Formats: sequence, C-alpha cells, structure tokens
Amino acid sequence: MSPDLTLWVAGGIAAVSVAIVAWCLRLATAARAKERMARQEADDARHIKNDFVSMVSHELRTPLTSIAGFAQTLSSDWTRLSKTEIEEFLGYIAKQANYLGDLVEDVLVIPRLEAGRLRFTSDVFDLGEMIGEVAQMLFSTSGGGEAAVSIPHGVRVQADAKRVQQVIRNLLENARKYGGDQVLVEGLTHGEQYVVVVSDNGPGVPDGATNTIFEHFEQISKGDSRSSSGIGLGLPIARSLARAMGGDVWYERRFPTGSRFCFSLPADALVVEDLESSPTSEQDTRHQTSDVRLLKSEI
Repeated sequence: MSPDLTLWVAGGIAAVSVAIVAWCLRLATAARAKERMARQEADDARHIKNDFVSMVSHELRTPLTSIAGFAQTLSSDWTRLSKTEIEEFLGYIAKQANYLGDLVEDVLVIPRLEAGRLRFTSDVFDLGEMIGEVAQMLFSTSGGGEAAVSIPHGVRVQADAKRVQQVIRNLLENARKYGGDQVLVEGLTHGEQYVVVVSDNGPGVPDGATNTIFEHFEQISKGDSRSSSGIGLGLPIARSLARAMGGDVWYERRFPTGSRFCFSLPADALVVEDLESSPTSEQDTRHQTSDVRLLKSEI
C-alpha cells in the first residue's frame, strides 16, 4: 500500500473515530439531561404529593376535631344541656360532616374525570332555587359575608343536578374565602349559552395567577402563609366539570375591584317554559351570619 493511501485510510479512520466519539458524547449528554429532567419531575411530583397530603390532613383534621368535640360534649352533658344548645351542637356536627363529604367528593372526582369514567345524569331542575340553597348552606354561618342570588324567573336546566351543584358550590366557596364581604350571583343568556356569574368585591386575582388558579392544588397563598382553608381543587374541578357538560368556567376582572367567575351551560341545556310570557320576577336571596333572610321581590 502506498504511503499516500495509508495516510488517507488513517485519516478516514480518525475522522470516523472522532465522529463516533462525538455521537457517543451527544448520547451521553442527552441521557444525562433526560435523567436530570426525570429527577426534577420526580421531585416536583413528590413536593406536590407532600403539599397535597399536608393540605388534606389539615382540612380533615379541623372538622374532625370539631365533630369529636361536640359529640363528646353531647355525650357527657346531654341531660344538662338545653334543647337550644343541643340543636346548635347538632347543627355544627351536621355542617362539618357535610364539609367532609364535599371534600371527599372533590378529591374522588378528579381521577374519574381524567379517566373519562365520570357518568352524568339528566335532571330537570330550577337553577335559581338550587343556587339559593347552596348560598344559604355556605353563607348562613360564615364569617360576616353576604350572598345575593338574582336569577330570572323560570330558568330551568336539564343537566346533571349533582355536578351543576358541585360547580356552583366550588365557585361560591371560592368567593366566600377569597372575595370580599359581598357576593352576587347573576344569570343571563349569552349567545348560545346560559351564563351564571359569581362576582365579589374582594381584591381580585393577581395578573400572574389568572391561569394558574385553574391548576390542581394551586392557591394564591400557600404553606404556612395560607389565610384560608382549602386544598386548591375547587376551581380546577369546577372548570373540568363544566367542560365535561359542554360548558366552561373562566375568570374576569370586576371593575373597579373584585372578581367575576363565569360558569356557562350550553343553550340546549335550558328548559325555559314560556319565559317571555311569565312574570319577570327576580329572586334576591340574601344570606348573612346574623340574620338569614329569604326575600322575593316581584318587579
């Protein structure tokens, strides 16, 4: 073999060797980057799980402590308590038990929604009456807030009553915790949808959090600095349920201050029985901690 050919072959082998080494280095770098990403995702998942367990533990412990305390008092002092005190204690136990049931239902609905295994029923019900009942349940014993429900007369909906109630409950609960002292629920037809608007006079949602509030386990205040209870599931569940029923949930800023959370249902879900010819009455339902009132004004 001539010297020139030998040099050419040697150069080719060297070039191939360099290319192979470079390729191996790229593979190793990509593998390390993938490994780092996997570790980061595992760490993020672990932090989310730990935060979730911590929040759920706190949310469960508070009502369970109340239930145990009132039950123990009733058991030991039943004969010495007045009828009014017994009814008051039983009312607290029932309220805390309902809260626990709602919390468990919110946790259980997530995997069923994500797996597409949540079944929806078809019920016909009065939307204004349902919202009024939920508002009374949430605001009748809350800390100083007031909720007004103003839904046009005759609005009946054909949808899954339990899931619509779950959406409304989470939106009102969100307004009660993070909104101001006045909450208003209104309903209106908008194009091919019927929209329920839950507005409040609170501080509103910061610009950087308007999208993240609809993510699982997200709260504006976290950890030990949290000023309100909850596990950050209410708004994501409300949006997921609404979309599964053909509607949606979204946030709008309220002028000059506050929030507007909107819940839409498709127009074909409405069962309006001669709405235009029926009395144009409005239901104004106010619920306060000191004086629970149900006011109906004919306009």
